[in-house]
Order: sequence, then structure tokens, then C-alpha cells
Amino acid sequence: MNSITANSEWVGARGSERAPKRLTGLCASGSRYLARIVPTKPVRAKNAHPIVSFTFDDVPDSARTNGARILDRHGVRGTFYVAPGICGTQDEHWTVIDMRGVADLARSGHEIGCHTYSHVKVQSLTQSDLARETQRCFEALRDVGGSAVSKNFAYPFGNVSFPRKFQLDAQFTSCRSIYTGLNSGLIDLAMLRSVELYDRTSTEKSINAILDHAIATNAWVIFYTHDVTPNPSWIGASPTHLDMAVRAAKARGIQCLAVDEALTAIGVRA
Repeated sequence: MNSITANSEWVGARGSERAPKRLTGLCASGSRYLARIVPTKPVRAKNAHPIVSFTFDDVPDSARTNGARILDRHGVRGTFYVAPGICGTQDEHWTVIDMRGVADLARSGHEIGCHTYSHVKVQSLTQSDLARETQRCFEALRDVGGSAVSKNFAYPFGNVSFPRKFQLDAQFTSCRSIYTGLNSGLIDLAMLRSVELYDRTSTEKSINAILDHAIATNAWVIFYTHDVTPNPSWIGASPTHLDMAVRAAKARGIQCLAVDEALTAIGVRA
């Protein structure tokens, strides 16, 4: 398990409210590095057993038509991080879910998380612009998803500056990154670690190793992917690959929970 490790122990606490001002002069890469390594929302996970969550970013329509259906067959809730401003649009890889699709996911019992309104790099925004993006996102999702919409966030493109991380951790219960790792012991709710679930980068062997490591360390594994099609994009999973991962977790008796449920299981009120 050289490539996947549980979060190491660190001593830290939320910085003062003046911290973002002190860091505005940092170069962009330095600020992103601090955001990754400096905890701003530390908690000690109190889960009694290992946990797995299956999450979907951007939410291509295939994440609903194929991904959610696979989870439904296994009785598992997923977390779908949606940017309403791009819903219904087409890009080079896929068609993004439309708002009716978001409503369908919510009615099916899945969790709807926030991913900004316009799917923008949050470190590129001012404090006021980011506040507008997140508020607009939450309100648009609540209009169609109701109580299925949570205060859980995923960073578009995976990166964030320290000031914007500091801002977001005050607005959301959790913020998920794309930095590889498992969540156990003392974790940073503002920089939850995750694991790619891509046909391109993971195999049945590597997924089994991750799940076994989660059992050994009582960890929370957050898998993430994008499209779910027989010929997925470079950041997607095939239905067979997703189904294999769900089956592997359930075969080990690991609880498969949406992010809001997992937060409750680790002792955080979502």
C-alpha cells in the first residue's frame, strides 16, 4: 500500500480568522500546498467500523443512468456533486445531467452535494465571488433536490488556495479533495482524501488492497469518478468497474454510505 495511506497524525487547530489576510501574498502553488497540508477543520473520526462512499463529480448523465442504477441494485446511496450552471450542457466527453436528472437522483434517495454553480476553480475567485457561487449553487439545487441537498462540497478540479479553503470550511460541513488517501484518526473535514475509481488507473487488485487497508486502519474510503459508460473517459469508470468495487466492499462487510451518512458515522453532525 505504498500509494494509498491513511491520513497521518498531526497536531493542529483552526487558524485565526486573520489567516487568509496573512496568506494573500503567497504564490498560487504555495497557497495550494498549504491548503493541502494545513488542517483548518480537524476532527477525530469515531467510526466503529470502516466505511466506503461512492461519489461522482460533475455528474455526467451516465452517472445517473448507469452509476446510480448500479448503486440502487446494491441498496447503496451515492453522493453526486453537481454544478447547476453546467447542467444539461455537452462537453468533449459527455452530456452533463440536467436538473430533472438531479431531481430524479434526489427522489431515489441519493445525496446531492455542491460543486460551485459554474464549475470554476475556486482559487481563481475572490471571497465575494466564491460566496455568490456557493450560495447560488445551493439554492438552485435545493429548488429541485429539496432535503437531499447537503452541505457537503467537492473542489472543482481538485485544487483550492488556502484562503478559499478557509472560507469554504466555514460554509460547508465537509469539502472533498482529489488528493489520494484514506480518512482515519485525526482528519481534516475541509480536505477529505479520496481515491480515483477510474478504469484507467485502478484495477480489481488495487481496489481490493485499498479496502483491505481500510479494514486494517478502520478508515473511511471515498471513491470518486465521473462518467459511467462501457467506454469511459480518462476520468470515468465502466459499469463493470463500478459494480466490481461495490461488490468488493459489500463482500468484506464494509458499510457503503453516502457522505452525509458517513459524517454521522464518524461522529460529525451533517
